[in-house]
Amino acid sequence: MSTTTSATSTQSIYGIGSGLSTATSSSSSSSSTVASSLNANDYMTLFLTQLQNQDPTNPMQSYELASQLAQFTTVQQLQQATTQLGNIQQYSASVNNAQMATLVGKEVVAQMNTINVSSGTPSQLNYTLPNAATVTVTIQDANGNTVNTINVGSQNAGTYSVPWTGNDSSGNTVSDGTYTCTVTATGSSGTSTTVQPYIQGQVYSCNLNSSPPTYVLSGPNGIQVPVSNVYGITGTN
Repeated sequence: MSTTTSATSTQSIYGIGSGLSTATSSSSSSSSTVASSLNANDYMTLFLTQLQNQDPTNPMQSYELASQLAQFTTVQQLQQATTQLGNIQQYSASVNNAQMATLVGKEVVAQMNTINVSSGTPSQLNYTLPNAATVTVTIQDANGNTVNTINVGSQNAGTYSVPWTGNDSSGNTVSDGTYTCTVTATGSSGTSTTVQPYIQGQVYSCNLNSSPPTYVLSGPNGIQVPVSNVYGITGTN
């Protein structure tokens, strides 16, 4: 595809006032790219070059000179601000990483609705009922297909483990992999609510390279939990 170019004065790219010679540039998109890559030294060199090559019969006015110097100062300040913001970002990241590392070896509680099945054995999830309710647990595979629905029945307020043994609705052991668990509680009024399951375990390590960062629970091959899902610390083993 051909690229359309146009003759654009130096004024339109760098904000130069009247009395300066013009030059041919590429399209506005290319001009923006070039301009954004210039640093303060480049602008100063350009400014001095323009002064040397201005039309002697129509030199730059004092207000135009002041405007150019103000632009140069602005560019310099923006560069300094960008550098400082980068330093602050690096500092914040190092502080966050250090805080993450302090939880290694501790028992944590985190929101989690996935169950990992390994060698036919599912990982454990818990849930807490604030009030007595009739509970149903639905297990789905990675494709969203329901593999089992467990009618737990009536339970009093309290904390329970998800009663799934890793079987499908026909009683066959499911394939290893990740499954999604949904806990539904129906109260005496007939209103159904979804209860957030959670996982509890010891932090084995933290993975700072993942996005978002995660904790690995209960061993090197344990479940990875996003750091933002952790909402409680129960103790240190």
